[in-house]
Amino acid sequence: MTTGLPLAGLRVLDLTHAAAGPFATMFLGDMGAEIIKIERPGTGDGARTMGSPMPGFPPRNSEYYLSLNRNKRSVALDLQTPEGAQIARELAGHSDIVVQNFRPGVVERLGLDFAQLRMQRRGLIYCSISAFGMSGPWSDRPANDIIVQSVSGLMGVTGEADGGPVRIGLPIADFGTGLFALSGILAALHVRDAHPDGQHVKVSMLESALNLMCNYIPSVADLGARIPRLGRGHAQIVPYQAFACADGEYVMVGAFTRNFWLNLCRAVDRDEWTSDERFATNSARLRNRKELVGMLEAVFATRPREQWLAVLEAADVPCSPVLELHEAIRSEQVLHDGSIEEIGGDGRSVSVVRSPLRVDEWGSPPLHIPPDLGQDTGAVLQEILKEGEGLCPQTLKDGTPLGPRAQTR
Repeated sequence: MTTGLPLAGLRVLDLTHAAAGPFATMFLGDMGAEIIKIERPGTGDGARTMGSPMPGFPPRNSEYYLSLNRNKRSVALDLQTPEGAQIARELAGHSDIVVQNFRPGVVERLGLDFAQLRMQRRGLIYCSISAFGMSGPWSDRPANDIIVQSVSGLMGVTGEADGGPVRIGLPIADFGTGLFALSGILAALHVRDAHPDGQHVKVSMLESALNLMCNYIPSVADLGARIPRLGRGHAQIVPYQAFACADGEYVMVGAFTRNFWLNLCRAVDRDEWTSDERFATNSARLRNRKELVGMLEAVFATRPREQWLAVLEAADVPCSPVLELHEAIRSEQVLHDGSIEEIGGDGRSVSVVRSPLRVDEWGSPPLHIPPDLGQDTGAVLQEILKEGEGLCPQTLKDGTPLGPRAQTR
C-alpha cells in the first residue's frame, strides 16, 4: 500500500472494462487505493486489444489498455461460472468500493449487484457506470463512446459550418463519465460514516455528455436555439477561434471579455473597431460574426504565427499556437510540469500522462506499470481470501486453478 496518499488502506474491486470505468479506477489507484481488477481468463479486458500492441510487452497489452490501467492488480476470474462469481462476491466483502460498468441486469444475474454485496460489507460504496442509465427505453442498448457522442449532441455541434457532424478526437464521453464517477465515489467516501448501509453511485455516459455541454442547455431547452457547427469558432463568443497566419500556421485567439476584445483591437492596429457599434458587445459581434471574422482573417494573414504570438502576448490577449499532439507533449510547460512520465518494470516501459492533481501534502504518488492479464490472481487470493476462511479450491472453465491454491498467471 502507498503511504501518505488519501486513499491508502482502501481496496477497490474493479469490475470495469473498456475506458470509462478503468479511467475512474486508475485515479483511485493514483490516490493510494489498492485496485483489484477482475478480468475474463484468456481474453481479459477488451481494451487489451484496442489500438496497437506495444513493443516489448506480451500480447494483449495494447496502447489503449496500458494508458488506463496503471497502479492495478489483475485477477483472472470467469464471472459466468458460479465459482468465479462466488470468489468475486467474497472479494467484494473485503473491499471498500466496487465499480462496475456492465449492461443493466448483468450484475443482478451474477449476484454482484449492490443489493447483494452491501450485505457483505458495512458502508460499501458501489458505483454503476452505464451508457444510458439503469432504466428507460435505451438502457439495454449496447453503446460506446462514439454512440454516446452521436446521441448526446456532442457530434452535432462539432464540425465545419458547411460539413457534417464530426466525432470529437478523443473518447470524451468515456473519460468525462469516468471523472463524474470518480467525483461521486469520492463524495460517497466523504459521507461514508453517515451511511452504514452503503451507497450506490450511478453515472450514465449520456447524462455525463450532456453535462459537458451545460453552457448550451439553457438557450436550447428554454429558447429553442440551435447550436451551429462552427469549426474553429465558438457558438457563444466572438472572436474565439483559430486564424491562419501568413506562414500557414494557426494562432488561437480567445477574446472572451470586453477588456480582451479591446486589447485585441489595439494589438492588430484596428482601434476604430473599439467604437464600432457592430462590434461593441459580444452579442453584437455574434450578430456580425461573418463580417468580423472575415476582417480578422485578413489581418492575421499578413504576418507569420510567431510574430502574431509576440504581438498578442505583449498586448495581454489570450492566444496560443495550435499544436499537434506530438508537439504538445514536448511543450516547455508540459516538460516543466513533468506531465508525461515513463513507468516500467521487468525490462518494459511505457509513457503515460500523470494525474493532473498536485497536492503538496500527498507528495508524488509512484506509478506502477499496468499488469499482465491475471498476473496477480494467486497473490491476491492468497492475501485476501486466506485458507480456512470459507473459500474452497475451485477451477475456471479452462482448468486454471482458482482459489487459495490458485496459480499466478
